[in-house]
Amino acid sequence: MGGGNWLIISQLYNNIVQEERNAEWLLLMEVGVLPDIEKESKTVKTCKRLSDSFLSSGRLDAEYYQPKYDYLFYQLSKFPTSTIGELTKIDKSIEPGSDAYQETGVPFIRVSDLSKFGLTDTAIHIDKEEFNNVIRPQKNTILLSKDGSVGIAYKVEEPLDVITSGAILHLSLISTDVLPDYLTLVLNSPIVRLQAERDAGGSIIQHWKPSEIENVIIPILPMPIQQKISGKIQESFRLRKESEELLNNAKRKVEMTIEGIA
Repeated sequence: MGGGNWLIISQLYNNIVQEERNAEWLLLMEVGVLPDIEKESKTVKTCKRLSDSFLSSGRLDAEYYQPKYDYLFYQLSKFPTSTIGELTKIDKSIEPGSDAYQETGVPFIRVSDLSKFGLTDTAIHIDKEEFNNVIRPQKNTILLSKDGSVGIAYKVEEPLDVITSGAILHLSLISTDVLPDYLTLVLNSPIVRLQAERDAGGSIIQHWKPSEIENVIIPILPMPIQQKISGKIQESFRLRKESEELLNNAKRKVEMTIEGIA
């Protein structure tokens, strides 16, 4: 493959990164958590009355009451908000156990196969007939990891004949207040990461309870802003797909060249 094509792929990648950053930057600037949220994160001293702490939240750990969380919720209070439980229907998949793993059948997707950019190919499959009635991701389903690497969100572009592990929740929109791409970006942003961190008491999050996820607060920005953010996200995915196609074509040409030499 010529050097010019590699330059095209490199430029596409740079454009992808820029579109993704622009989308998150627009979100955070609209909500007002950037750059001040980083300044607040460095402040660790706070004082709370009993009525404002344990009696209202049931939490005694000091990490739960750090100023950065107060600041986040103060910023969110300036906007209409809804919880994930109000915006989506949350479904859980299954844990068939390693005994059910096989080389053929329905692809079984674990958290390690999930990223905010999509699903990677898996070598693990499970029996299609035995698990025929298990939920499958549909178009605009948002897959959200709750165990291991928690808080990874990906919006499915089309119906998929795959089965996800029980560590991945299926979120289906039941409200017209938010666009699916917008909600996915919020889920992947510091707005939600900080809420997950607070739920875990500031420790490394290994398990995020569905009951906590249901209560995560989502800012409802005006629809024109959501549409602008969604447009940037969709453009980044379009560019990502284009770059992957170019890269695959390049690999095929290299393989054909090697075979020709051999």
